[in-house]
Amino acid sequence: MSRFPLAAALSAALSILTLTACQDPTALASPGTPEQVPVGDTAVGTPLPPPPKAAQFDLLFDRWESDESRIVRPLLVRTAAFVDSTVIDDSVQAVTGIPGAFDASVSAAHNVMVYTCTTGHGTTLCRSAIDGTGARTMLPNFSALNADQPALSPDGQRVAFRGWAPGGTVGLFNPAHIYIVDIDGTNLTRIAAGAVGAASLASPTWSPEQTDGSYRLAYARQARSAEGYVVSHLEVMRDDGSESKALTAASEHLDTEPTWSPDGRLVAFIRRSASAAGDLWVVPVNDSFSTTALPVAHPLMSTDPDGEQRAPAWSPDGKRLAFVSAHEILGTFYNWQVYSVAVDGTQLVRHTSSPHEHANPVWVNASRSFRTPLR
Repeated sequence: MSRFPLAAALSAALSILTLTACQDPTALASPGTPEQVPVGDTAVGTPLPPPPKAAQFDLLFDRWESDESRIVRPLLVRTAAFVDSTVIDDSVQAVTGIPGAFDASVSAAHNVMVYTCTTGHGTTLCRSAIDGTGARTMLPNFSALNADQPALSPDGQRVAFRGWAPGGTVGLFNPAHIYIVDIDGTNLTRIAAGAVGAASLASPTWSPEQTDGSYRLAYARQARSAEGYVVSHLEVMRDDGSESKALTAASEHLDTEPTWSPDGRLVAFIRRSASAAGDLWVVPVNDSFSTTALPVAHPLMSTDPDGEQRAPAWSPDGKRLAFVSAHEILGTFYNWQVYSVAVDGTQLVRHTSSPHEHANPVWVNASRSFRTPLR
């Protein structure tokens, strides 16, 4: 299952598309200048509001749209992230220029971006600079292993990801495992394994560097309850796969899409249960490695927006969480839009309003990551 359900719904169509750039190293090495993609519905002649002060961060995310052949597929784009203004700047810029690229993970300090890209065999991992230049595939034999949900290590040197065997839909009967690979595509290692009919692993996320110099990974473990329902809880482990332990209880709920805060004290995730319709939750982890008792998780917002939230992502300063939601009617349509909220659950801000589906936001330092400014 894809980290973002819309991607899962379209994965069958995407898997038969051959991403020419991913199979042509020459094309990937020179993707060209990122194209400008104008969006928004401001009428011609309508006075524009005064511009807000410069944004500290950009938000990079997937935007699903029809291409010239009317096939709906994702494109990685970015927009300015204004959090102290009611102005929504809907101007976006394509990052890779490669249709079928989505779900990026970035390291601004090392100017590297890893993302999922589609091939004739399914999905694999590609990497580039954050502005999309120098794109190339990462895994040496991507036809033998489907890969998605990449997560860059804080030092920018390794990538954790979900991998599974081609030929079937990922899930309990074609289980996914957690792998780590060096940023240059070497030293591919499976560090945690699923089991057919029993467990499938997903959504790895790195901790900040620990006091002993090591890293940990949080991830989701999908299983089947005694009653036969599919359930999911969160676990943590060392980056070599050892010392795995539960972070949330294995109960009648689905805990998915974990993301570790920059200070290492919280993991945000999405919970679906009888009382939580895909809500944004957080769980403390600062002392959970040395105790046997599970930390207590709780909803982030006291009043959640209607419907589901998906794909949470921490801002680099740890002050906000971005996510996507379709709880607002904009004009005559419901679409998944990008929002952010303060870490205390207040100050909900919408960052997009175009009639497209949006997914998998990630924060990027605007001043250091892109050669071409948005304005």
